[in-house]
Amino acid sequence: MKGFSNMTDPKRRGILTSLSSAVRGEKADGPRVVRPPYNADPSLFQTLCPDCESKACAKVCEEEIIVIQDDGTPALDFSQRGCTFCDKCAEGCDADVLSDTSLNFISAKIEIDVLKCVAWHGVMCSSCKDPCLEDAIRFLGLFRPEIASDRCTGCGWCLPVCPTQAIEIK
Repeated sequence: MKGFSNMTDPKRRGILTSLSSAVRGEKADGPRVVRPPYNADPSLFQTLCPDCESKACAKVCEEEIIVIQDDGTPALDFSQRGCTFCDKCAEGCDADVLSDTSLNFISAKIEIDVLKCVAWHGVMCSSCKDPCLEDAIRFLGLFRPEIASDRCTGCGWCLPVCPTQAIEIK
């Protein structure tokens, strides 16, 4: 059984994860970039945002979750708060990248990692459910939270409140 012990080697797992991410077209060097709402054409972030001098979208964000990355494009940081869809970023966007306020959702798939979630392991926890204004987090019984993708707006309010960081952006 000596050959099986190598399968649990962290270096080997890292290499395999990196390879599988590359095959799927994902970046292996970090989490997915989540962009602000109100955008119908994601390519505009790379073409118009780097030249924007005001970066007003980040300055006017009431929740202070819009951060300007090194490449000059805006991204959302859900480490402390979520998005309230207040429209301030769209109103402040000089380049009209954030111009369609009917698109009041964030293009991100939020998932619960059942291996990390304490509720899935029999601990009474509903910290993710309380801040969800769309009632997108439902419990099957007392211990199995699931995110209803048809109700989830990707606002991110559930991420910073999870005590085990079991809620992830995919």
